[in-house]
Amino acid sequence: MLKLFTITTLLVGTQATGKCTFNEKHFNNFTLAIVNNTLYMDLVTPRTIPRGLKVFMDVQISLDKRRNYQRLFAYVLDVCAVVSSVKSSMFKSWFQSILQHGNFMSNCPVPPGRYFLHDWKLDSQLVPHYLIPGDYRVFSHFFYGKHKTRHEDFVLDIDIYAVMRAA
Repeated sequence: MLKLFTITTLLVGTQATGKCTFNEKHFNNFTLAIVNNTLYMDLVTPRTIPRGLKVFMDVQISLDKRRNYQRLFAYVLDVCAVVSSVKSSMFKSWFQSILQHGNFMSNCPVPPGRYFLHDWKLDSQLVPHYLIPGDYRVFSHFFYGKHKTRHEDFVLDIDIYAVMRAA
């Protein structure tokens, strides 16, 4: 069973929307809100999240008013490898920042329970210098197995729209 809900986002006075879909086999609840550039997330896992969880992360930009998005970069990442890695990367920096505002585990497997992220903002130091001002779409697809095959076990989709303005 899949659950779908809409995220209403206020970003620098501009209203945007996103959507999130999760598999009830993996989450009892998953809520996400972005208010005034601040992210709040609560989730409840009914069972252990084992190693092998992957995320397809697709970052896109729109340079026109029609909201036609073009891919900047996309990666398939092993979530546990990023979380437990000692090697620095953009994704590892994001996760370390998230750890300061929530109770997420820094290793795998993750036991069942309630996890949260409150009052988190993507600090300007965490934004890659090559990203230009514009309208962005960040799509994250979490899964087990092999991406886009019949062996894929869907976990969660998060689709967020954000506006980055020059400082």
